[in-house]
Amino acid sequence: MTITQELVRQCLEGLPSKITSRELEAAKNCMIDSIACAYTAYQEKPIEILKSLYLDGDAGKADCTLIGYGKSGRAADIALINGTMISLQLFDDNQAEMRGHPSGPLLPAVLAAAEIADASIEEALKAFVIGYEVECRFGTILNPTHYENGWHATCTQGSLAAVAAAGYLLKLTPEQMAYAFGINASQASGVRRNFGTMTMSMHSGIAASNGLKAAQLAKLGFTGDPEIFDGKMSFGDVFAKDWNNDLLKENLPEWGAPFFIVKPGPTFKLYPCGRPPLFAVDGVLLLKEKFGVKLSDVKKIVAEVSFLYPRTLIHTRPVNGLQAKASLEYCIATSLVDERPVLNSFTDEAVTRADVKELIERIEVVVPAHLSEDVPAVRKAPFDQPVTITMHLHDGRVISETVPIHKGSPKNPASSLELQNKFQDCLSLYCESSQIQTILEGIDQPSMKLRDWMKLLEIKNKG
Repeated sequence: MTITQELVRQCLEGLPSKITSRELEAAKNCMIDSIACAYTAYQEKPIEILKSLYLDGDAGKADCTLIGYGKSGRAADIALINGTMISLQLFDDNQAEMRGHPSGPLLPAVLAAAEIADASIEEALKAFVIGYEVECRFGTILNPTHYENGWHATCTQGSLAAVAAAGYLLKLTPEQMAYAFGINASQASGVRRNFGTMTMSMHSGIAASNGLKAAQLAKLGFTGDPEIFDGKMSFGDVFAKDWNNDLLKENLPEWGAPFFIVKPGPTFKLYPCGRPPLFAVDGVLLLKEKFGVKLSDVKKIVAEVSFLYPRTLIHTRPVNGLQAKASLEYCIATSLVDERPVLNSFTDEAVTRADVKELIERIEVVVPAHLSEDVPAVRKAPFDQPVTITMHLHDGRVISETVPIHKGSPKNPASSLELQNKFQDCLSLYCESSQIQTILEGIDQPSMKLRDWMKLLEIKNKG
């Protein structure tokens, strides 16, 4: 077998045979969290722009359902918008080894393909587990150079996940699946320079839509290189500086043993911003709790972080809410000014608050020697390193807190109550409690058609 053939075999046969109730339950948690995040983007400007372009007017064949809106459209268009909705507020889950957001690019492809195939919820969850494994396993072998080069793993690796999941649901043959991966290799994209713009969240939608389209095209007989993971100019050869094809060949037998979705598992966010700032957010909140610190007490704040923070969180002086979500300085400031970072902390209006802007000028971000890229362990996992927040107070005190791993990560998981509260908070923006309960009861019915469950998500009050 070629490496590509072996990868295809894993996606269509090997991984499905290993899935147990444990993986399905983990997938359900990711699905519920992502749906909650999508509701927070309802009627937001980027979503309305996409909807006007792709759905309003004559949208052609209406195969699939837009989360919350109840509108139908072509599968790839719906996947594009659903993916953007899930990731718009940067509230969606993260996976450290992937170096990206696993559910945002994956779930919309699963939902659309499941509706096309008239699949059940259980079948959709199985496809999700398969796609999750693909994007995370590739994360361990493409990085660190893939991410360092400026690629956004959510889009590039997420597109591979979308292909795998959609191909499984659409029952592609091994030959068709190989073609689908080949097609998708020419669709993979997403650059980190777009962080802090509408396009950042659309990376999830692009990946979901392109992965789904690749699977649909292959099923219709469209071809791509059937050995896209073999030899020169392979997917990895193009996207990572230190790639060699043996990395994937040696890695494939490990897939599903265990599944990444259960070990180490996802990071579920409790605050609507990028994952790297979450360490600093926890640090500020802990200092407020321990010492009763108020804004008027603070003379200066120093954040000690790994080398990749300044290169990733490039918006040191954000001018709008999208930039603020990818700004370490703003996330630190709003954690002190607000009780805790919430959705309203990241509106365009909130970013212009005078007290926040003034505090940002007193925040210094430094990279100490032990967190530089010269340290192999740090370069391998730059966003899993401790973050230290030090506050210099006007009364002369210097207080500090080091956060080794933020709340919500697999090593410091959010409680079931915290995740339930997040789901309730997000959906209660537009849904009555009875509808929320019906949605949750539906996802626990594995034989229910996914298409029927999607209908339960429609917001009744369109105001």
